[in-house]
Amino acid sequence: MASIRKLPSGKWNVQVRGNGKLYASGTFATRKRAETFADAKEKAQGQDHPLFLDAGHNYCHTVLANKPSQYLAGNRIDRICRFDRLAKPIDEITLQDVHAYKQHRLIDASPTTCRDELMMIRRVFRWYIRELMASTGVTMANPCDLLTIPRANKPRDRVVTAEELALLMDAMSPIMATIVELAFETAMRRSEILKLTPYDLHLDDRYLCVVEGKEGSRDVPLTSRAVELLRGALEGVDDPDARLFPVAGYSVTQAVRRAREALGFSSEIRFHQLRHTRITEVARMGLNQAQIMIVSGHRDIRSVQRYTHLNVRDVIDLLD
Repeated sequence: MASIRKLPSGKWNVQVRGNGKLYASGTFATRKRAETFADAKEKAQGQDHPLFLDAGHNYCHTVLANKPSQYLAGNRIDRICRFDRLAKPIDEITLQDVHAYKQHRLIDASPTTCRDELMMIRRVFRWYIRELMASTGVTMANPCDLLTIPRANKPRDRVVTAEELALLMDAMSPIMATIVELAFETAMRRSEILKLTPYDLHLDDRYLCVVEGKEGSRDVPLTSRAVELLRGALEGVDDPDARLFPVAGYSVTQAVRRAREALGFSSEIRFHQLRHTRITEVARMGLNQAQIMIVSGHRDIRSVQRYTHLNVRDVIDLLD
């Protein structure tokens, strides 16, 4: 039996009980989503197979435990299961259900995003079927095996010029301009910059620590300009655990978009292109692959090769 109550925050909490014990719970922004969750959980009680949502989270906790991708994968599972046709027991999901999800996502998401989500659905099914076979000897069909997966978009290779960077920063607020310039100086990802606290900085030694970033924890070498920017950001921050830049990731992306549009720049100029640009500049300095990977934080050399957009002119002076 499900109970739904409104919290002081305005959100809706659901608790589903069975045999006197808590079976599932969740908190949602709207009552409708809370009711949908409750209905699905009540239906799943007594089923031989769990909801795809529960199987997905079990996959994250089992396969991705303590990996940087665990949190991101969990959020992706939650987003996938907001689609009604996937909010049911895993054995009831058909090829037609997953195809409907694909068509739904392609309306407002890029082919790359849709592809990533479909690959997540496929991985959860494959993991669950193998676990099911290992424990019971029973198997089931994977509805994703016959699904056509969209091709990923071609990676953006746009490099931001010094003039474009200066104009972008002039069109932004001081805190956003600092974040943008720091992204260029360090090749750090947006999420890595926004998580920084004074405790992570070792400015006298010219490096900082990224804790649990996309590819794990790592140390980032700092340019003199990056040290200067971070010293400025430290002013007025007394708590060593406080964020240096208390802004949302979406706000940073929007700030870059607004500045870009105000200046009439190409839509290819985005926040992440600052990382592309910096890694490409480091490659042009003649650093080897291992040194570039220290700057970029990549663990796979193939990823570095995608980010370094060099041409014949970039190597001529290095030959003599």
